[in-house]
Amino acid sequence: MAFRYKLVQRRNPQDPEGPKKWYATPNSSTPLNERDMVKEATKNTTMAPSEFRAAMELLTDFIPTELKQSHTSKVPGLGTFRLTFKSEGADTVEDFDASTMISSPRVVFTLDAEFREKVLQNLTFEDGGVLEDGISYASRDDYYEKKRKEAESAGGQ
Repeated sequence: MAFRYKLVQRRNPQDPEGPKKWYATPNSSTPLNERDMVKEATKNTTMAPSEFRAAMELLTDFIPTELKQSHTSKVPGLGTFRLTFKSEGADTVEDFDASTMISSPRVVFTLDAEFREKVLQNLTFEDGGVLEDGISYASRDDYYEKKRKEAESAGGQ
């Protein structure tokens, strides 16, 4: 199974005055709805979809509680959740005021190395088309055909 990409023409953000180039961008499909995801995740197992759904709900209730208590939360085989934030500096300990000097709290998730390797191992990429001027072509061949017809049409006028 290959990961699909689409070619998109844009400028390099690090060289905004430079020429546009074609870049591959992930062509992710719509995620499965919850019912289908649970069914797919539990197929060929002895776990009932309702048990899997309940376990996921327990996890999504448990992790925020752990994070708010300053704990990291490791999901075995998947990765680790933790809270982090930005902080302004104070000249002295007495000058530090958490209510005004701590900002931008966010949840950070770090993938387990083995999980990352499982996803990336033998990863291949598949042409998912071209996006140009808001028009999405299903494949490069479709894009080439459209450009060929445009060139013929322009040459015949």
